[in-house]
Amino acid sequence: MIAIAASLLLAQSTIMSGFATTSTSLSSVPSSESPERARGSFFKELGEFLAPTGYEQAREDPSYAVTIPFTDLGASQFEPQVISIPANMTVIWFNEDQSPHSVTVNASNSTVPASEQFDSDLIDPDSGSFTHKFTVPGVYDYYDSTNPSSKGRISVGAEYEEGKNIDMLVGGNALPFEAGKIGRTTFSFVPKDNVTAIPPTLSITYNVTIANSTDTLYSNQFEDSDGILDLELIPSSRSSSSNQTASQFVTWGPDLTDQEGVASDGTYHVQGPVLVENDNYTISVSIVQIDDTAQSSPPSDDFLLPSTNSSNTLIPFAASE
Repeated sequence: MIAIAASLLLAQSTIMSGFATTSTSLSSVPSSESPERARGSFFKELGEFLAPTGYEQAREDPSYAVTIPFTDLGASQFEPQVISIPANMTVIWFNEDQSPHSVTVNASNSTVPASEQFDSDLIDPDSGSFTHKFTVPGVYDYYDSTNPSSKGRISVGAEYEEGKNIDMLVGGNALPFEAGKIGRTTFSFVPKDNVTAIPPTLSITYNVTIANSTDTLYSNQFEDSDGILDLELIPSSRSSSSNQTASQFVTWGPDLTDQEGVASDGTYHVQGPVLVENDNYTISVSIVQIDDTAQSSPPSDDFLLPSTNSSNTLIPFAASE
């Protein structure tokens, strides 16, 4: 039995009241999903992705949790409503309300073929759940058949950035991004076959550092039991009253734990001032421990999170170097 993880990760990770999370309207497909965005050769199509041994097994278990919270008003909304994930991720919806609800794809607003549209039927109340693995890229708009005003959207990505040791799968059509228009986006970091086996015997510990063109913004470690690190970035801007010199982030996750409360393979979330300026950001990922063995020379890669409006020159990462 899996459950939502409730605890925050690190005491040093705090959120400032001045943060305002970027929101995405459900009325139309976000501009970050526009097919006109210039992409060039920096990104590779997911069809070129060489999945390591064990990848399909690892992707069968749910990673991202969406909640249908309890309400006494009879109109419970999905939390979160809008997410962007890479292809092959499995999402689980937990119904924490005392009434049944559904996850029903809206065919008229979605961009995926009819064969990929689905209806959960009614999900049992009081912690009932429904899971779905998203294998086909596109936009999935959905609603609750018991309350059609409750809507959600999942944008499933089709591209990745290749590294020497790790590949980064991109959620939705998020990159290159446009500041102020990109919403919460999940990236999946998948180690290559020559680095380690997945799933691991116990877990893989990753170190993640995020920087813009001038400063290091954030660094943290994440332990993942299926070997694939799913990390959601949630851009947040500061109000004019906030301390502009203190870049503070809040970190939570993973979304899922097993019955003993041990971390499973759920998504971690990082909210803060990232992807909020038209600048090129870098996310550096290294594997610092495999099972109980610390890595003396951690396998690592740097990935660009480029802006559409950045004046910096993008140099495609050469995986063969």
